[in-house]
Amino acid sequence: MSLTTAQILDLAPDASSRKAGQDQAKPQKWAGLGRAGTVIWGQIKGSGASPYRTVADLAGPASKCTCPSRKFPCKHGLGLMLVDAASPIAEGEPPDWAAAWMKGRESRAGAAKTRAKEPAKPVDERAQAKRRQAREDRVAASLDELDLWLRDMMRRGLAAARSEPYAFWDRMAGRLVDGQAPGLARRVRALPGLIAAAPQPGAPRPEAALGLGLGRLALLLRAARRLDALAPEQAAGVRAALGYPVTAEEMAARPDHADTWAVLAHAVEEEDRLTARSVWLVGRVSGALAQVIDYGTSGSPLPPAPAAGQDFSGALAFQPGDPPLRASFREGRAGPAARAELPGATSVAAARDTFAEVLARAPWLERWPVRLANVRLGRLAATASGGKTGHRTGHLPTFAAGDETGCLALRADTRLPSLLAVAAGRPVDLFGLYDGYGLHPLALVAEGRLYAMPAQGAQPVLLQVA
Repeated sequence: MSLTTAQILDLAPDASSRKAGQDQAKPQKWAGLGRAGTVIWGQIKGSGASPYRTVADLAGPASKCTCPSRKFPCKHGLGLMLVDAASPIAEGEPPDWAAAWMKGRESRAGAAKTRAKEPAKPVDERAQAKRRQAREDRVAASLDELDLWLRDMMRRGLAAARSEPYAFWDRMAGRLVDGQAPGLARRVRALPGLIAAAPQPGAPRPEAALGLGLGRLALLLRAARRLDALAPEQAAGVRAALGYPVTAEEMAARPDHADTWAVLAHAVEEEDRLTARSVWLVGRVSGALAQVIDYGTSGSPLPPAPAAGQDFSGALAFQPGDPPLRASFREGRAGPAARAELPGATSVAAARDTFAEVLARAPWLERWPVRLANVRLGRLAATASGGKTGHRTGHLPTFAAGDETGCLALRADTRLPSLLAVAAGRPVDLFGLYDGYGLHPLALVAEGRLYAMPAQGAQPVLLQVA
């Protein structure tokens, strides 16, 4: 198998790596190219005396290189895969270093399966209960402090809150982190961004946006104080929103959801010096949506994941929560997509109804994935909300995705012109994240082809991935 150029570029950890990888995608730069099934390898001259040895498994996709880069995949891994995408590398006998890497991957996969079948190690239940209670106490104290902070802000008014420096919000977020409620801290840190954000089509004005953000916080706080009164799955969703991790034991007990999962898109965000990558999938048979989130740092790169446009044939395990969405990969294998489609796509009206149902179950949610079928993308109006001066002035074109049942405004994005060009006025299927005011597109299916937004927002074009 081979990945497409777009799928490989979507694996790049950032825009500079994407460009550097393209610079390495010249066959004349490589020596000793070869392949064995889905594994390819080669050597390329670097800054040192010895060439760098690079090997990649397209089925992962995964790669390894002897260069000193801490990025994953590095530019050489990207370049090697791009060489194969342009012209498939010929079969050959793997050199010792490539064979050792292949054997190591097989051994680690086998060891992981063995560990999964082993009985769980005995735990000190008394110590575990003590740690659990200590965290519950710290989180409860954090909820009390957040409640007081919110009440004080309401007494002073939203206009006063708009003038607060970033340090005001960061101090409260820091106390929530200390109180082991990182989910609440993330939401508090996002509040000043609602005030300073550039205008978006259909979005509320800054004061209203801040009020909505504070309202979601208050709803989550109230739900967190009533966990015992909630259904188990709903309570688990609240705990996840607060920042409680799901333990390995809990995930091991979750059922498998086997399907052929179409990988629609990757989305990458920076969170507190962490790189968070979301892989969005939809079951071809079940129609279920899933979000697999992995985290990486400069010293601990993101793990391999199926590329946008591939199919993952295997099982996912969904974390506890209502509604279910976040999942993790179980056993399976990535491969070429059977066809480009968007299972479960509905009308605009049905998508709005689904969003309303989700909010009724979890009103603190900030956005939810939606799938639209046979919508046309076009310009709605020539103006959008703005102020008198500065970056809020002017007239912003408002674009939307619509059908005979209604329309959803499209969030302003540097990649929006590319999205409109691909659609070209034709009916398309669209996947994105909806916040009740606008849709942030992530993928589009047009005339049997899947186009995905690149994982890194610096590249203002869509990538045809299937």
